[in-house]
Amino acid sequence: MELFLLSFAITLAIIINFLFKYFFAKPKEKIPLAPGTFGWPIIGETIQFLISLYYGLVHEFVQKRTNKYNSNVFKTSLLGQNVAVFSGPAANKFIFTNGNKLLIGYRPPSVQKLFPSTSFVPIEHDTKRAQNVISYFLNSKNVDKLISTMDNMSHFHLENHWKGKNEVIVYDLVKLFTFSLSIRAFTGIEDSDKILNFYEKFKIFTQGLLAMDINFPGTTFYKAMKAGIELRKEMKAIIEQRREELLENPNFPKVDVLTQLLDEQDGDGKYMTEVEISDKVFGFIIGSYDTTATTITLTMKYLQEKPQFFNEIIEEQNEISRQMKPRKVLCWDDIQKIRKTWSFVNEVLRNKPVVQGIFREAIEDITYEDFVIPKGWKIYLSFGATQKNDEYFPNPNKFDPSIFEGKGELVPYTSVPFGGGHRMCPGKEFARLLILVFLHNLLKNFRWKAKVPSEKILYPFFLLAIPTDGYPVNLYNV
Repeated sequence: MELFLLSFAITLAIIINFLFKYFFAKPKEKIPLAPGTFGWPIIGETIQFLISLYYGLVHEFVQKRTNKYNSNVFKTSLLGQNVAVFSGPAANKFIFTNGNKLLIGYRPPSVQKLFPSTSFVPIEHDTKRAQNVISYFLNSKNVDKLISTMDNMSHFHLENHWKGKNEVIVYDLVKLFTFSLSIRAFTGIEDSDKILNFYEKFKIFTQGLLAMDINFPGTTFYKAMKAGIELRKEMKAIIEQRREELLENPNFPKVDVLTQLLDEQDGDGKYMTEVEISDKVFGFIIGSYDTTATTITLTMKYLQEKPQFFNEIIEEQNEISRQMKPRKVLCWDDIQKIRKTWSFVNEVLRNKPVVQGIFREAIEDITYEDFVIPKGWKIYLSFGATQKNDEYFPNPNKFDPSIFEGKGELVPYTSVPFGGGHRMCPGKEFARLLILVFLHNLLKNFRWKAKVPSEKILYPFFLLAIPTDGYPVNLYNV
């Protein structure tokens, strides 16, 4: 009887406690979504965003809403996706230091189809392996040889494509150079005809990266898929040949990325498949040649438009040449001394970012600034909204390379053209070397004047900043 009464009392207490919590207790407050609007049904704010993206004005699109909602994160709808838009140094740090833990890179359907290994290779493995390969490629044993190759190829390119010309289209020529250098560094290919063949197919291939994934004859995406198939056939032959060379000579020098990829193993000791290797090589090439060519072109344009900085940069380059004698080829120590030029390049990228922002995807619910970003939402991080913010750059529209010379207080994570933290672009150092080596050779030999001074810089295909006419210039030998 006592046991029954005790059991009854305990059961009654549990029921009363449940009823009290259900009917009387204050419900737990849900963390709100970021402020903002999803805009029109289906299309959301896509049209406004794409227009601002094309004209290089995403920072204005973001700043307008940031001011309206008084928040550095707001919600919207873009391309049929729920998106949280981030800006500010705290947001940059959050995104770049939480890569692979809370976020992954967002790959649109077109990219997933053009890079088939994305269907079975987790994106976090891509970044880790890329960093492993590039770090080996740029270590102290190999970097001087890489710089020597860049120096010799720069000289050869300028001698054969620039010297003796009265005018050139800068972007087209620089892109050909950066592609040639990248494919040689990443695959070991040196044959100029083979490089040109790859180049023409790559131009078609890359145009499909952000195209609508409609694989129908005549569409941009169909042409890109077709070019991708042809490129993979050629890469397959190159991979097979390199494997034979490695079998015949186990001590074959790992002088390019392809050879290193063939030797790369994951944590379980597994080697990459041919599909993975091809995708990695294509990714390295795309990530290096186009953005680097754009950076060099924009730097040349700003140098010609900002004569007050031109003379001191020329003096720096002349001093490097004097210190090199009797040596004729640049080395690592020389590059480390080219500081003013690199500060100028960084200020160009602050004023006119090559890429205006990046997309990520939340792999779990994220809490940021007292708001929740639900799992599966896309995140857009705007670079320009921070780089053009007078809170961090007192006169954001003034061109001032001294910002990057240690003369002022540069707030961390305010200018991030190459990413930051764990998400630093694996190819940043490769790009820095290539840009500085080419500019050194260019400035030693040429001066130029824009043929279209009012030429605009737009973002065709919503990708990279490109002068509308390719930056045509009149060329003068020094």
